[in-house]
Order: sequence, then structure tokens, then C-alpha cells
Amino acid sequence: MLSEEKIKKMIRLSDYENGQGSTDLKRVRYLKMDYVRLQILKTVASVLLAFLLILGIVAVYHVDYILQNALALPLRRLAIIGGGCVVGVCLVSILVTCRLASRQYDESSIRAGEYEQTLRELLKLYDKEAQGQEERHL
Repeated sequence: MLSEEKIKKMIRLSDYENGQGSTDLKRVRYLKMDYVRLQILKTVASVLLAFLLILGIVAVYHVDYILQNALALPLRRLAIIGGGCVVGVCLVSILVTCRLASRQYDESSIRAGEYEQTLRELLKLYDKEAQGQEERHL
């Protein structure tokens, strides 16, 4: 039998599952450090891909100059400067990603805990109802 309290809990659970809970429940499947490491890996891959794309665009834009002065260009210095820039951007991106991913995981963990608590309460209501029906049949 459905009671008003059970219906409210089920609606609350359904709203959470279809809204914010879809991402929260995916996040909390991982351990916190695993989730943060995954986000860092995605960030590093994105930064490196963006660097390569920007490098390609700059090379295509300056292709005439590069071809005319290919032997005279200070390639070692350019590589050191470019590598330093990439490493600097990667480090800053990693720090920002660590903080954001950690905060996101903590917030998701709190919301998922509330979700699980509501599920436990709903199960207790079902258990009480089942015990009441068994007593009525006896």
C-alpha cells in the first residue's frame, strides 16, 4: 500500500536520479583519488592536444618564413621556450583540476550520501509495511 510519506521519498529519489544524481552517482563510483587522477589525465591530454593544434596553426601561418630560414632558426631555443610554456600551463592546469575535481567529488559524495539515506528510510518503510501485512494475515 502506498502512503504519502513513501510517495514523497520516491519522488525525491526520482528527481535526484534524473537530475544532479546522474552525474553524482557516476562520480562516487570511483575512489576520490582515482576520480581526481582521471580528471588530471583528461586535462593533461587536452592541454597537450591544444598545444599541438596551436603549434600547427602557427607553423602554417608562418610557413613561408620557416621554409626560407629553416637552417638559421634557433630550434633549440624555440624548443626550450615552447616546452617550458607547455610544462607551465600543464602544471597550472593540474593544480586547478585537482582543486575543482576534489571539490566536485566531495559535493557529489555528500549528495549521494543523502540519496542513500533516503533509500534506507524508504526500505524501512517497506519493511514496516511488510511486517504489518504479515501480522494481519496471522
